[in-house]
Amino acid sequence: MKDARPPALTDARGMGGIIAQDGFDYQLWDGLIRLPAWLADPAFEELIFEGLEDLEARFFAPQAPRGRLLERYQAKGGTLSPAEVREVLEGFLAFETVYPEAARVHALVTPRMPPTVSWLARDPNRVRNARPFYAPFADIAAASDNELRQRLLTSYGGELGAFVAAAVEVSERNLPELDAAVAQFDTKLTRTFPSLDASRRRVADAFAALSELARRSIGVPLSANLLTRTIEQALGTNLGLPTVFPLHIRSDKNEEDAHALQIDAAAFSGGSGEFPDRSGWSALTAALDTTSRWLQSRGTSRIRLSGSYRLTTAFLIGWKFRSAIGFELDIPMRSGNWSTDQHPLPGPGLPWKIKSPSALVAGRLVVGIGILRDPASEIVRQLQLADEQNVLLAQLPQALSNGIEVQSSLQIVKSAITEAVGRLHPQAIDIYYVGPAAFAVALGHRWNGFPVTQLNEFLQAHRKYVATASTD
Repeated sequence: MKDARPPALTDARGMGGIIAQDGFDYQLWDGLIRLPAWLADPAFEELIFEGLEDLEARFFAPQAPRGRLLERYQAKGGTLSPAEVREVLEGFLAFETVYPEAARVHALVTPRMPPTVSWLARDPNRVRNARPFYAPFADIAAASDNELRQRLLTSYGGELGAFVAAAVEVSERNLPELDAAVAQFDTKLTRTFPSLDASRRRVADAFAALSELARRSIGVPLSANLLTRTIEQALGTNLGLPTVFPLHIRSDKNEEDAHALQIDAAAFSGGSGEFPDRSGWSALTAALDTTSRWLQSRGTSRIRLSGSYRLTTAFLIGWKFRSAIGFELDIPMRSGNWSTDQHPLPGPGLPWKIKSPSALVAGRLVVGIGILRDPASEIVRQLQLADEQNVLLAQLPQALSNGIEVQSSLQIVKSAITEAVGRLHPQAIDIYYVGPAAFAVALGHRWNGFPVTQLNEFLQAHRKYVATASTD
């Protein structure tokens, strides 16, 4: 790389777009065509034209080192030579070298790639688009990935080739005139928001309003809220963005959700038959905590959960988005979503069996909760107790069929724990739970005013509980 200095807003590259506006229409139009997909992503925060790159979009990313990630786009409206393509790729690498893990993608956009390197726009996209289809066939997917990586290494050398394989996208977009740009924007808008009912004239008005906003805001961040207001005012209607914040928990059993904020909990799914040790859970706890604080700063109070998660993860979700700090959750159940602000109906309660403990175990309150299963024998064996008299046991011999039953059950179980804590004054609580994840979320959501709590997850393969996360 020719220049080892860190890329900065005041250097020649950073000032280039402000000093010379040639080609700005192309990069502006390309950015606006991408905008509908960004607005549909709840993690999208801001974009900027002519920052350190032609266009950069910023996303909240609780598991990234900086808590944010950039998507960086260099749009070249003219004809590039292979050497100029390489120069762009080297510029991307220079940024990544100085600011590692700040960007999740670096993209080159141009009307047409030089013939000798046209495969850069074709082959990676082909492999990337087909990857979900071949996900069950790891060897087939790996063969294509390895072939593409080898071609990049051969063409650009080890360091640059490996970087391009991991973090660069190249795309061809022909925008010869304004009408073509508006047409592509219209297509992207209607695909992203299929329920939107807006005339072509209104869409053109929205494109013009966004263009005017961007032109007078070169080098200035444009927030998702401002961009949404601008487009909706021009359209004369709402985009139909969700009013409840979507949070998707990824495990080793489900795919990504582009329309939700995603938290990767695959390492905490027990898919390998093991769980991280107690210290290892801090990464997930920190990600949930960061997300909670970010949502509070935005005034968001209602969350719709999706995905799949084990019991410890479920409890942590409820705990980090608990009612005491202003959150309500829509929790997926087989019977449909259940909301934590629903209240149980008057009438006979569920047949919970509650056994209060006689004493603490080494200064700690041991709590066993079971739905359809009784965890008592496993707890007694795990802790090498003589019997179960010092264990608080809450057991329900039937399934929970809806959210109202979850809420009613939650009140029963929490009341029993509150009584035991008030009577025995434990230093800490140990929970051993078997049952549906929805109830674990609900329990964490109402876990207020209790001592530090250690969660334990049952390893079926080894027939034992292991200590997982703690509320400490």
